[in-house]
Amino acid sequence: MQARQVMARNEGFHFAIIAEDLPQRPMVGACSAAFIGDPSRPPELAYWIAPEFQRRGFAQQALKGLLAFMFERDEDLRAIEAAVIQGNDASTQLLLSLGFRYHEDEHASAPLSWNLPRGEQVLLHRYRLWRTDWLRSDWAHISFKQTQN
Repeated sequence: MQARQVMARNEGFHFAIIAEDLPQRPMVGACSAAFIGDPSRPPELAYWIAPEFQRRGFAQQALKGLLAFMFERDEDLRAIEAAVIQGNDASTQLLLSLGFRYHEDEHASAPLSWNLPRGEQVLLHRYRLWRTDWLRSDWAHISFKQTQN
């Protein structure tokens, strides 16, 4: 419901990650980019992959598409941000492989979805992918523009 409201206000995008090559094409995760809090900050990337499908390239493939979509859709978009909880080395490596660079650390209350005690403080490492870095990447050629017949 919240994702639909954010999309309706044109504040973000939310996508299911489907395993096209597996029988019955299961949903294996989700990814999104949304403006959160301070409007002067870049949109924040979020993603998850079900444990049984992790480390199979689904997140990287989906995020490449989402990043291409975001940078192509908004020519004024200078950066996209992502936060990684301390200790999540796999997520850090994923972001670095996509061209993100470390930006800053932040202490935050853990969301309820993390199954931590309410209000528990966690250390988040924030990363940013700048448009200039994206345009220099091997994936900048991915296009989502609709062709007219």
